[in-house]
Amino acid sequence: MVPRGRVANSKDVRILYYGKDINKPVVYHYANIKQLLADPEFDLSKPTSLYIHGYVEQATDDSILTVVRAYQKRGGHNLLLLDWSNLGFGNYINVILDLKLLGEETAKAMAKLLKGGLSIDGLHLIGHSLGAHLGGFTCRYLKNLGYKVPRLTALDAAYPGFYPALFLKPLSEQDARFVDVIHTDGGGFGAPLAIGHADFWPNEGRAKQPGCLPLTVPLTVEDFCSHWRSWRFWAESVEGGEFAARRCSGYDAFLRGHCRTEPIVYMGYNATSLLRGNYYLRTAAESPFALGERGAD
Repeated sequence: MVPRGRVANSKDVRILYYGKDINKPVVYHYANIKQLLADPEFDLSKPTSLYIHGYVEQATDDSILTVVRAYQKRGGHNLLLLDWSNLGFGNYINVILDLKLLGEETAKAMAKLLKGGLSIDGLHLIGHSLGAHLGGFTCRYLKNLGYKVPRLTALDAAYPGFYPALFLKPLSEQDARFVDVIHTDGGGFGAPLAIGHADFWPNEGRAKQPGCLPLTVPLTVEDFCSHWRSWRFWAESVEGGEFAARRCSGYDAFLRGHCRTEPIVYMGYNATSLLRGNYYLRTAAESPFALGERGAD
């Protein structure tokens, strides 16, 4: 059981900056976020990635640490984490209703950085599950402030409460210049339909993903296996894993080889902003998951 929700308070939200020592991130809040620009390790010449975790997650979870380590290994980025865990453990419906305010406050904080010299051209928001929709709200409010985010990546964007939209508008391709989506538990915990400019469907984008148990107890770690594959795939792609894919009308047509005349593209970090449509691929059942070009055949 999770505790009952409470009213969102932006003072409960932290923005963590991961410098050279990822075990000791520097903690900022909305009110003092401009101090980040004075950090000697924060490099305005590098692209900045803001990772947004999902429901009932916190900064010490494997889902976040895996992504952080991947960016550290790759190098060349300023990595931020939007840590909203103090508000993300409540009643699910209440948490959804808080997303709009959180998105607005996060956008205002990011706008302070942009006005202080951070380049919008290098800004990339990546959100997992409910964090993907929070990323969408943040992008929307940034657009209202005059900033169009270049890229928003949704890692198995949350399904319950959004399709259909019961309370708030879900993320869409209108939220950023390029919205790419990785589906791994479509129709379960993740969105069951295409929602971005480029939607990737590894192993059909549904449960059970290869390597996940066929039968699980609801809401256990094993039950989230397919949903969590999205951030595992993302982290591996950041490290250099090549998730080759092809555009196709569906997974069955892809498996039958009907789309082999389509050019190979890449899911994850190396997805390009010109991609449009639905893309399919296969992965391995365990890490390393990327199969290279074999995954597109």
